[in-house]
Amino acid sequence: MQTLQQNTLVTYIDTVPDPRCEGMRIHNFIDILIIAICAVLCGVETWEGMTKFGRKKKGWLSTFLELPNGIPSHDTFYRTFCLLDPTAFQECFTRWISDTFRNFSGDGLDVIPIDGKCLRGSRSKSKKAIHMVSAWSTRAGMVLCQRKVDEKSNEITAVPELLRSMYLKGCVITADALNCQREIVKVCIEQGGDYLLPVKGNQENLHKQIEKVAEQQCEWHPEQTLGFNYSETQEKGHGRTERRMVWVMEDLSEITEAKKWEGLQQVAMIQRDRQIDNKVTTEVHYYIMSKQLSAAEVLDIARKHWEVENKLHWRLDVAFGEDKNQTTNNCAIENVSILNRIALNIHTQDTETNDSIKLKRLAAGWDNDHGKNMSIF
Repeated sequence: MQTLQQNTLVTYIDTVPDPRCEGMRIHNFIDILIIAICAVLCGVETWEGMTKFGRKKKGWLSTFLELPNGIPSHDTFYRTFCLLDPTAFQECFTRWISDTFRNFSGDGLDVIPIDGKCLRGSRSKSKKAIHMVSAWSTRAGMVLCQRKVDEKSNEITAVPELLRSMYLKGCVITADALNCQREIVKVCIEQGGDYLLPVKGNQENLHKQIEKVAEQQCEWHPEQTLGFNYSETQEKGHGRTERRMVWVMEDLSEITEAKKWEGLQQVAMIQRDRQIDNKVTTEVHYYIMSKQLSAAEVLDIARKHWEVENKLHWRLDVAFGEDKNQTTNNCAIENVSILNRIALNIHTQDTETNDSIKLKRLAAGWDNDHGKNMSIF
């Protein structure tokens, strides 16, 4: 059997505690986890598929796994992931990403959108579907961390826990208006990060005060030269014209609510005018931020927030079939979601081709050296 390299994914996986009773350990725990990861990397989405993959790839797997009793059955995979503590598995995932993330430091801010996703297939007659909150790095192009939302709570309580597990220096956190909360802002600042958050009706007083100041300070059709406090963009295509205008306001003296929000330095207004055929619609959104940003930077960060939907949630549903997974055991489905995110991170770092994630998963199944190339082993 080959000796595993240091600082690879396997070295982190090997620290996860084995949850099985000693008398029931026919297969090595590390073998089960590694086969499952390799299978998901190669497009497998079921427990039966993990066993099928293992049997077809047994010769290759045996070059770095012991496999004392062959390939585990699909029931063994399912039972193991039902017993596996998702918190321990998640901590392993976070450590791996945290250490890997250091290799992606670069110039400029890293925008980290925070957003939740419902695992719809986990719903049953007796319980709600599991809801996961994830943090996505727009600079590294990978999932940094995730947390399960407690059944009796919502994202507002899960997001602070997520932020506390992350190193946020040099990062700007974005989220939807639901997560524009003073506790979330406080934790973000404590962790060394900054924030840019939309303000809506759930923060009624703050929203009204910003709206009033914006009406006084912002000229709706400015003739001024584009600069720090004003910027605009215009795009045309597919029969649609969209104009985005952003104003940054630094004078917060009339916004008394601002004092209640830790680190708040600026507020901004973004207006989107969209014309499709002859129909014109206008949307106005307000934001608070803890960092001195130009109008152009505010607009760029606000748009990058949607990467968590387009590059994470959409891929998980389309390329990994996450919503179609009918596993209803809470631990098992949460652990599968971690497997999916491990595989997504590995594939998004493969820049040798511009293939879709689906094609990369297939290619991984065809090429036995794919894991070595991606620093898994």
